[in-house]
Amino acid sequence: MNRGATVAAVSLAVLLIGMTATPALAAVAPTDTATAQVENASETGFDAPGPFDINELRTGGNQPSAAPPSVRYVGGETAAGTVAIRHVPADPLSNEPVFLQRGATLNADEIEVYSTVFGEEATGEYEAVIVYWKPETETVNGSTIEYAAEQEVQRATIDIESGYASAPIALNSHYDASWEATMWLERDGELVDGARWRFTHESAPASQQVQIETQADAWWYAFTTVLIPGIAGIIGGLSGAKATLKLAGTGPRYSLATWGIVSGFGVLMALAGLYYEVSTVVANFDILLGLSLLPIAYGGGLRMSPPTERIAFERKELSSALSLRRGDDGTDPESDVVPDGGETATASDRIEIPDEGYHDELYEDMSILTTVRAPNGGRLLPKKGIRPFFARLFASAARLDLSDLRTKVKVSGSVSEKVYTDPEADVAVDHKPAYLRRRMPVWHRLPEPDEGESLSPVTRGLYGLLTAATLALPVIGWYAGGTVMNTPTVGAGVGLVLLAVESYEAVDGSIDFVPAPRHDITADGSLTVLQTEHANARTIEDFEEIAWNERMTTAMEARDIETRRDKSTVLRFLENELGLDLDVEDIDEPDTEPTDFEFEDKGRRDAAEGDDD
Repeated sequence: MNRGATVAAVSLAVLLIGMTATPALAAVAPTDTATAQVENASETGFDAPGPFDINELRTGGNQPSAAPPSVRYVGGETAAGTVAIRHVPADPLSNEPVFLQRGATLNADEIEVYSTVFGEEATGEYEAVIVYWKPETETVNGSTIEYAAEQEVQRATIDIESGYASAPIALNSHYDASWEATMWLERDGELVDGARWRFTHESAPASQQVQIETQADAWWYAFTTVLIPGIAGIIGGLSGAKATLKLAGTGPRYSLATWGIVSGFGVLMALAGLYYEVSTVVANFDILLGLSLLPIAYGGGLRMSPPTERIAFERKELSSALSLRRGDDGTDPESDVVPDGGETATASDRIEIPDEGYHDELYEDMSILTTVRAPNGGRLLPKKGIRPFFARLFASAARLDLSDLRTKVKVSGSVSEKVYTDPEADVAVDHKPAYLRRRMPVWHRLPEPDEGESLSPVTRGLYGLLTAATLALPVIGWYAGGTVMNTPTVGAGVGLVLLAVESYEAVDGSIDFVPAPRHDITADGSLTVLQTEHANARTIEDFEEIAWNERMTTAMEARDIETRRDKSTVLRFLENELGLDLDVEDIDEPDTEPTDFEFEDKGRRDAAEGDDD
C-alpha cells in the first residue's frame, strides 16, 4: 500500500469514528451559548410551561440527623412522627423494601410510604403529589433559560395510621428515558413542612406488557420471538462449535462443574447488578429470548470434541549416568582415601570396594503433552484456559506430525504413546502454545516507511488520533448507550470489548523435537528381543527338566524291578538246597505282585517236579 492510499484509509476511518461518536458526544458537549450565564425563567419574564417552577422542583426535604436519607418529620412544629419512602429494587433477587437513597434511580413502578406516628395529631389522610419533569434550556434575548419541561403531575391519597404503617403508591411508568421526580405531602391542601423527596424514575422494561389480544397473537409472538430464533440459535451454535473445533481442536477444557459455577455466578450478577440493562436490551431486541439458546448450543458443541491423548517425549542423558555407593551423594569415593601412615594415597594404594556396594543412577528428560487429533490430519496441542483458547481461534495452534517416525512405542497407562528424542538435544521437546500478545491499538498498524524515507507528520497524526479514539471507546460507548437505549453500562461494555480486540494479537504456536537416531531405538528393540529369547530359553529349560525327571523316574523303576527279581531267585535257590519253606521262618518276600519272570520260573519248576514223579 502506498502512502496516498494509507492516508486515505486512515482519513476514512477517522470520519467513520467521528460519525459514530457525534451522537454520543452531542449529549454532553457544551454548545456555544452554554458559555452564557443560565438564568431562571422568572427572572427574564420567560413563560415556562408547567404549573411548577424548576427551583421549586429542585428543593428537597429536611432529613433528621442520624436517620436514613428518605426519613422526614411530620406533625407541625412539634414532630409527632416520621415518614419515609421505601422501595423494592427491581430485580428478581430482591424482595425486601429498602430506604430511598439521595440521588437514586428508581427502576420499579411502586414505592411505599412508611410511617411511624404516635398520637392523633399527625394521623389521618394525606395526599402525595409526584411531579415528573425534564430539565431543558432555551435562549431568550441572549440569555440561557433553564426550566422544567414536560411536567407530569400524579396525585395519590394515602392514610397514615397511628403506630407503624405503610401505604403503597403506584408510579406512572416511564420506559423511554429517565425522568426527574419531585414528591411532597399535602394535608388539607397545605404543604407538610419538610416532607419532600427527589429521585430519578426509569421503569424497568421487564414490567412492560406485550399487547396480546387473541390467542393467535400469543402464538405469533411465541413463534417469532422464541421458536424461530431458538432453532436458528441451536443451528448456529452447533455450526460455530464445529468450526471452532476445526481451528482450535478443543474448547477451554474446563469441567462441567466449573462452567456451571461460572454461569451461575454470571446469571446472579446480571440479575442483581445489571437487571435493568439486561431487561432493556431484551425489551428492544426480544428475539434474544430465543437466541439465548445459541451460547448453550455452542458450549455443548465444544464438549463434543475428540478425546485427548497424552504423548510422552523421552530424552536419555547417557553422558550423565553415575555409579554411586548406596547412601553416597555423588562425590568421588577415592578423594578421601589415605594409607595408614596418613599420607595421600597414590594410584598403587587404591582400595578395592566390592561391586555390590554400588548402584546406578540414570537421568531422563521426559515431557508429557496433551494432544487431540485434527480433522485434517496430525495432532493439535491445546492448552487449557480461556486466553489460549481465543489465541487458537485467531492463530494457528501447534501441530504435531508423527507420520515420519520409523519406530512407535505404544504404552499402556497414563500415556498412550512414547517418542524417543535425540540424547544430544537440549530438551526433549520444545513446545510453544499459541498465546495472546499485547499491542498498542491502531498504532501497531502504522506502515513501515521505505528505506531512506520517513513517515509524514500527517500520517503519524492521523494514526495518533485513531489510537486516542480507540482508547476512548469505553467512554464513547458509555454516552452512546445512554443516548440510544438509556443503558450506558451496555455501551461501555461493548466499547471495552472492541478495545480488547484491538489491543491483543494472536501468536502462532509451534512444536519442535529431534527424533532419536535409528541405532538408539534399535538398541532398545534388541533388548526387547533378548528379553523374549531369554523367556523362551527359560521355558525350554523347564521342559528339559521335566523330561529328565521322567527319564530318571523310569530308570529307577527298572532298577527296582531288577532288584526284586534277583531277590526272588536267591530265595528259591535256598529253598531247594535246604528243603525248607522260608516263609515259615518269617522271611517275607517283597509285597509285590509276581512279575512275568516269576510266572515263567514257576512254570519251569512245576514241570521239573512232574518229571520226578
